[in-house]
Amino acid sequence: MEASAPELEQKNGSRKPIVTRNAIIISMILIGILLAAHFFAFGYQNERIAFGQFVLVLVSLIVTQLEVRDKLYQGILPFDKAFGTAMMVVLMVTAIFSFFTLIFYLTIGTDVLAEMRTIAENSLREQGKTEEDIASRMTFTNRIFTPVGMFFMSLVGNMFFGTIAALIASLFTQRRA
Repeated sequence: MEASAPELEQKNGSRKPIVTRNAIIISMILIGILLAAHFFAFGYQNERIAFGQFVLVLVSLIVTQLEVRDKLYQGILPFDKAFGTAMMVVLMVTAIFSFFTLIFYLTIGTDVLAEMRTIAENSLREQGKTEEDIASRMTFTNRIFTPVGMFFMSLVGNMFFGTIAALIASLFTQRRA
């Protein structure tokens, strides 16, 4: 009789060291991308950078799941364990990257937030909005484009897209006995 996934994990060790190592590596790469985009002014390629980050996270989740499947579960990884492994990575990456985002916008990227507010206001003016409408919309925008606002946007965005990536990765890496 074959051992179940929890029995194999108990016998072969925990997946937490693998997950933690890979989450730290992914976080450092994402931080490097954020810093490179800021210092080398890649802002005009925001969609490409965001798509590239999603693909990077997806690939790294698959690599992590495959490593866990092969090293701990003897090639068997049910969907729930695959998804759980991916979500552990997503949670760690989200925490590390969001905390860095807060520090970044409090220290290095303070001018970026002011630029974002100006771009948003100019966009509203170009759309022909009234001054009243611009003022009301900018009230919300000014709350979002703060270091704390960006921190929360990073938390929500990374968790949302990370969960999607975890589901996709888990579909491809699950393997039943």
